[in-house]
Amino acid sequence: MVGTALPAQSIDPSVLEGLQGRLGGRINPSDLLDSSRGVQSQVTPPQTPGGVITSTGRVDTVEEQLLRRAEARKTLETLYQPSAVEKDYRQRLRSSNLRQFGYELFQQGAPPTGTLTGSVGDDYVLGIGDELVVNFQGATNETKAARVSRDGMLIVGSLRPVQAAGRTVGSVRAALAAETRRTLLATEIYLSVGTVRAVSVFVGGEVERPGQYSLTSLADVMTAIANAGGVRRTGTLRNVRVVRGGATLSVDLYGYLGIGAPSAVRLRDGDRVIVPVIGPTVAVTGSVARPGIYELRGPASVAAVLGFAGGSLRQRGGEVVISRIAPDGSESFTRANAMKAGVLGGDIVSLVAGSSGGQVGRVALFGNVDNPGARALGSTPTLSDLVGSPADLRSDTYQLAAILLRRDPATGARQFETVNLAAALRMRPSMRLRSDDELFVFSKADIAFLNGAAVRRVALGQQNPLPDCVSLSRLAGLVRDTQSSRFNVVTRGGFVVERAGQSDIGGVGGVLATGGNRRTTEALAERTLSEAEQKGSCPEIFEQEPDLLPVLIENAVSVGGAVRRPGAYPVGGAVSARDLAVVADGLVGGSSGLQLDIMRVGGQAEHGDGSAPDALTLARVGPGDDIRFNAAQPMFEGSGVLLAGEVARPGLYAIRKGETLGQLMARAGGLTNLAYAYGTVFTRRSVKEQQQEGFRRTARELNNSLLAVSARKQTAESNLAGAAALIQTLATTEAPGRVVVEADPGVLARRPDLDTVLEPGDAVFVPKRPNFVLALGDVNNPSALQYVNGKDAAAYLREAGGTLSTADKDRVFAVLPNGTALPVRSGRWSRSGGLALPPGTTIIVPKNIDPLYRLDVIRDITTIIASLATSIGTVAILATR
Repeated sequence: MVGTALPAQSIDPSVLEGLQGRLGGRINPSDLLDSSRGVQSQVTPPQTPGGVITSTGRVDTVEEQLLRRAEARKTLETLYQPSAVEKDYRQRLRSSNLRQFGYELFQQGAPPTGTLTGSVGDDYVLGIGDELVVNFQGATNETKAARVSRDGMLIVGSLRPVQAAGRTVGSVRAALAAETRRTLLATEIYLSVGTVRAVSVFVGGEVERPGQYSLTSLADVMTAIANAGGVRRTGTLRNVRVVRGGATLSVDLYGYLGIGAPSAVRLRDGDRVIVPVIGPTVAVTGSVARPGIYELRGPASVAAVLGFAGGSLRQRGGEVVISRIAPDGSESFTRANAMKAGVLGGDIVSLVAGSSGGQVGRVALFGNVDNPGARALGSTPTLSDLVGSPADLRSDTYQLAAILLRRDPATGARQFETVNLAAALRMRPSMRLRSDDELFVFSKADIAFLNGAAVRRVALGQQNPLPDCVSLSRLAGLVRDTQSSRFNVVTRGGFVVERAGQSDIGGVGGVLATGGNRRTTEALAERTLSEAEQKGSCPEIFEQEPDLLPVLIENAVSVGGAVRRPGAYPVGGAVSARDLAVVADGLVGGSSGLQLDIMRVGGQAEHGDGSAPDALTLARVGPGDDIRFNAAQPMFEGSGVLLAGEVARPGLYAIRKGETLGQLMARAGGLTNLAYAYGTVFTRRSVKEQQQEGFRRTARELNNSLLAVSARKQTAESNLAGAAALIQTLATTEAPGRVVVEADPGVLARRPDLDTVLEPGDAVFVPKRPNFVLALGDVNNPSALQYVNGKDAAAYLREAGGTLSTADKDRVFAVLPNGTALPVRSGRWSRSGGLALPPGTTIIVPKNIDPLYRLDVIRDITTIIASLATSIGTVAILATR
């Protein structure tokens, strides 16, 4: 270790200050406390992705209002009480949702306000109280407003009075124009209605709020009834009476509902609107657009009442059945031979569709195709005719399995047949189709969903993470009811772990450390995938036919090993190992020594050489089997090793499994003449994680001890602040992950057992031979001192100005360049035969912690300082880069 002196090396003063600060030798505890309080006082308002949360609260969007209205309507449906007419028809039809037509229109809307908007037609009859606006244009330009007086006259400016009451707007305009020509020269008039008079109308009979109402003269029967709260379901909509003087007008409100023309009757002052009891009714049900109970107005035919209900849903093939109550009270059913057949009050007209649900001569194609839908069996009799050639399929089509849904000819039950689509399209003659067959073609995304976390968790018996997904709910019900292994093909390729008291799919890969928690990378990937799935929805093809998902899982093969995308892959019958490797995105590049490991669904095991010619093509597997492509372990590690410093050829090196540090240095050309092998810094990622966790654990334990002591003993605030500063130092110190190794090629040649086996991510730094010794901690002048051969620790401390009065002289220690630490006690070095410090050594003088002795945590604090020794020494060596 001791040799000829090399050129002196300098060390950055800022590095010394940083090392000294990490030791805590010059930290004022009160300053730290004030600093933390300052940070804690900076409180920011809560943030959201859309901005700051204000005191106004949540925004009520249009979508939320629509949702509340829909929920309110749903609640009202449960509270609906049928009328006597509805109860009778419902009892006869055994139907619970038949209602009287039209009454909701008059009950749900708010009554009109009576505000005049738009123009008034020339046919409007003026009366006392109406106001007209007359505009003169020409030699005379002015505008006059005049009201019809109580004697029915209209006086406008200098014109002679004109009789207006009882006349239309058009006739009054003509009279005023004539008077203008007679009185004013070269002047024309323009007449419009300003405000209309009010009329008093009585509304009675079967309305919700009978009484006297004040309306405008523009109001009609609809306005009056709306103000009265609408018509009760016991009242008529077809024969509303308007009593005017000694005459009675009949109004049919169906005109306002789209059946017939609306009434043109405008109400006058003193009119009475009477709603009598409902008249004869007829119920229309079956294959019509608007089933309901309709009121008749005189004689009606089958065609008329079907028109009330919007007509037939199917234009052909229907049959009209009339249910009629006979005079003796019995009910009979007859077929209407013609649409002009008469209908009586109390009849039920049922339009029965020509088909009971079966479809003849139809086949259909659904799923991942460009032209889904139904076809004629006559034009597409085979599967090839229905789908086309393999070139017609989309590029993302999964071809090893499609599902053919057909009916059993004997029982009519649905049958699911799994078809190898690729083989079926190449087969000649092609597969024959039957009437009502449906073929479902899947995409690669559909198969990826089958291998997703949501399906796996449901297969393990967990709660469905996507409750809105009908197909997953169906699968969860089957798993819960059967309690069998029929769906475990999607979980075979995963590692089942216990998480939160439930079985879940984890992994067996590398380890991540996040916030002190160690998780496998696969487990984190599973959790992330689940969060992503919850933002989306199930594939449309599974929602269209929920039973497809369980059928695919039952007919899947578990594929694992050296493939790019392991998982469960549905198949239509036996397929080759090559086909499965292709749909799993192929074999991993560089796979060698391939072996096939096949487990049959019956329990038989088969093994074979996968590298033999045509081995993958000849090996056949079927639904429920398990196949693993076993490849030889690669000779290279997953990542490289960084070699830096005084080596002949530094850089990032890919390493073989089992390669040692000595072998790597030999590949790099060995060490340079300036290399200091004794001070080699070897860091390892896994060691750093363990050290970091140890720092955090010690800080937590010490913090708990500090809280316990301060609770049961009266301790000076300065002592508590000092201990808190040490805890903070420990919690924020970054562990170097250094491993003490032997890097001298000469030593490794004699002692190969000391050669360290490398791991991915290792970093090796070989420094130059330093020409200094660091003295840090509670010394008068922390600095880098000139190295002198044979000088001991006491001499270096004297050159640093000696120790401070606050130093703990009994706990001084030295960190050697190779990362080890030794205590320095009075006379130790001389009693050891005059052992001198090697260059690059760091002498640490800790602070005296006797004032903290009453905290009962002196041993823990001593442990903190010892834990920092390796970190300080490593940083001192790296500072010479």
